[in-house]
Amino acid sequence: MRVVSLVPSATDVLVELGAVDELVGVTYACKIPSKPVVVKPLLNTEGLAPEEIDRAISNASRTGQQLYQIDIDSIRSLNPDVIFAQSLCDVCAVNADEVNRILRGFATVVTLHPKTVDEILNDIFTIGKYVGRNQEAKDLVERNMKKIQFVKEFSVGLEKIKTVFFEWLYPPFCSGHWVPELVEIAGGVDLGVKGEHSRRVRPEEVEAFGPAKVIAGPCGYGLDKSLDELVDFMSEPWVMRLPAYRLREFYAVDADTYFSRHGPSIGDAALILAEIIHPETFRNLAPEKSYKKVGEG
Repeated sequence: MRVVSLVPSATDVLVELGAVDELVGVTYACKIPSKPVVVKPLLNTEGLAPEEIDRAISNASRTGQQLYQIDIDSIRSLNPDVIFAQSLCDVCAVNADEVNRILRGFATVVTLHPKTVDEILNDIFTIGKYVGRNQEAKDLVERNMKKIQFVKEFSVGLEKIKTVFFEWLYPPFCSGHWVPELVEIAGGVDLGVKGEHSRRVRPEEVEAFGPAKVIAGPCGYGLDKSLDELVDFMSEPWVMRLPAYRLREFYAVDADTYFSRHGPSIGDAALILAEIIHPETFRNLAPEKSYKKVGEG
């Protein structure tokens, strides 16, 4: 079985399932440098401020400009049996419609489009089936479900804490898809709507919601970069009016590993949110260096 992964989270799952040898092609964002890169970004955002990145992507979307370049010749030369693509977000990875248009009939294109926690887990089963790792997929799903169920059980009866998980800070975007569901599982109430896209929010909308906790997980950012941006974000006048500011409840997370990707770390994401939202109940469960409270350490 020869597999090309055009979705970083699918690559993460394949690695967890022990199917590294089957991988013959990946994207620039996949954390597996030993494989040929067959997708690269067309927009160079290096050195741009967050609002400039948003402006560049918005302009590209409005004018119909492609965000990624697919190396078709390389993919054909790799002779894959299966290509994993996604239809969830045109900004995060190359879209499955584009892949099907170009490579229709050349290989089996499997589209991943999870919007909920259950759909993420189901995609793990799907990936496992295509690479002959059914038992490994079952074990991975069970490990994640055990963590999620643990958080569910111990959050029963706890106060529902108003939380805003920002998937981008400049301009502010609330969370979407599976993240609001994870916040709910962890005993919180998010401004985002589970199963729906992340969306841009107005400061007055956030103020009216009145979050007691603010979590920064800009899409694709690691912990240090998230933390740096969050500290700057806290100097915004409207942010300083939030209950979370008075309570000093601002947290940065490693979004790239645990939240932006719909992969094998969904259970750990639930543990991270549980510790942040209800630290009196959940302690020392989240992976090391997965989140940090502003002003601590």
